[in-house]
Amino acid sequence: MRNLQIMLAVEDEQYIEPFLLYARTGEFAKQVSVRAFSKIEAFLTAMGEDRPDFVLGEPAFLTPWLESEGGGRIPWAALGGGEESIALGGPVLLPFQPLNLLLMAVMDLAGAAQTSNGSFVSGKAEVIAVHSAAPGAGKTTTALNLSKQLGGRGLRVFYLNLETVDSSITFRSGSGGQQGAEGGLPELLYDLRAAKENGEACQFPLSRYASFQEKIKAASFSPLDRPDELLQMNEADTVLLIDYIASSGMCDVVIVDTDTESHERSRAVLSRADRVLWLLADDLLHMRKTAGWMSYREVRQPNDFYTLLGKSLFVVNRYGGRLENTLPRPDLRPAAFLSYIPSWKYLSREDVLLGSPIFQRDILALCEQLGLDESKGQKGSVRQSMQAAGGWQ
Repeated sequence: MRNLQIMLAVEDEQYIEPFLLYARTGEFAKQVSVRAFSKIEAFLTAMGEDRPDFVLGEPAFLTPWLESEGGGRIPWAALGGGEESIALGGPVLLPFQPLNLLLMAVMDLAGAAQTSNGSFVSGKAEVIAVHSAAPGAGKTTTALNLSKQLGGRGLRVFYLNLETVDSSITFRSGSGGQQGAEGGLPELLYDLRAAKENGEACQFPLSRYASFQEKIKAASFSPLDRPDELLQMNEADTVLLIDYIASSGMCDVVIVDTDTESHERSRAVLSRADRVLWLLADDLLHMRKTAGWMSYREVRQPNDFYTLLGKSLFVVNRYGGRLENTLPRPDLRPAAFLSYIPSWKYLSREDVLLGSPIFQRDILALCEQLGLDESKGQKGSVRQSMQAAGGWQ
């Protein structure tokens, strides 16, 4: 379950920016995700590595792609009304028309079946990354509570922790979890790499490596004793892992928790995620660091940055009723708020972090805003799905 993935390829960056802004904030925000390119080489490279649901581009971009191996196997449309667009032999859409009409035409061409809630139906689980540009914003607490609430509402959830130093160990060990049949994440990474070298897909079920964690109502890998395997993971490994989990057929939503540092794993998570919950703290230094990180990425990697903005939902954590600090950028607009829980400062038991009625209320409201409810889940829990696949009992 995820939204329609669109690849936009046009030379004019001034066309890209408002397109991405509308896709992120307009009426189709919950139905589409857009990744944009203004350079032909970058577009062709991305098409060789990714498989979006639809390609919308100018003839200069589409022509070399359609002539390449594998070109044209994805639904596409030419953007422009000239002879070059018509000569490609496919659908043509006018670029300068109301964006709602343009996106509606794209969705019709992509054959995206509209359900009663307007979401795009796909065979893959939706991947939601929980991100912050500065530490201390409460990523793991938010990710764990989100997993628990979605799992409790009938969705099959997989919680994937890719932090170098795992801060969620308490919630995924002890009597609340059960060990997978094999070697967990290290064994899976080995099998994925071996299958890739042989030009194959990993044939083993997810239940071979993961286990159901009762505390968070989600499946997950057992915590690692050492971070060696994570430190060796590159971007390709991370995307391969996420794709395997999302395509397993055993979950509806994958919640990914990773470091704030910009290393290969975190970059891959932000790139692969269908949506990003970008956490903010109402703190002057946190806001400045977030704005600095955004400005750096905007200058150095504008296409990737605007794509990230297009699928991000800014969430203020530890909210006390009003924002004390001025937001440093106009595009940094909070869409949701999670309450500050003063008693958490004096906790002696970590599992209390999953039991605050006030925080659970806010997380449920966030789930509603994301359009995630039990109607989107398959029949049965993730526990039942994994048992049926021949995994642990």
